[in-house]
Amino acid sequence: MERIVIIDHDEHILFIEDLDEDGLEKKYGGEEEEYIKDNYNLGKNWSWEFITRIEYYPCDYQDPIELEPKDLL
Repeated sequence: MERIVIIDHDEHILFIEDLDEDGLEKKYGGEEEEYIKDNYNLGKNWSWEFITRIEYYPCDYQDPIELEPKDLL
């Protein structure tokens, strides 16, 4: 499994997805960007990256809160 984050800079949307590496390899030759182009309706201004950890900084809290994407469900 690979966890990626995609940011649509035009629409200000953050996407987080867990990708199945075997499926990614079989259909897209392991190319995450090809998968994203095929599965997301994004404009010209977007980027993606692997994600290993999320830290949230609320305005009324001193330390960051670490979030696990699977816990958000």
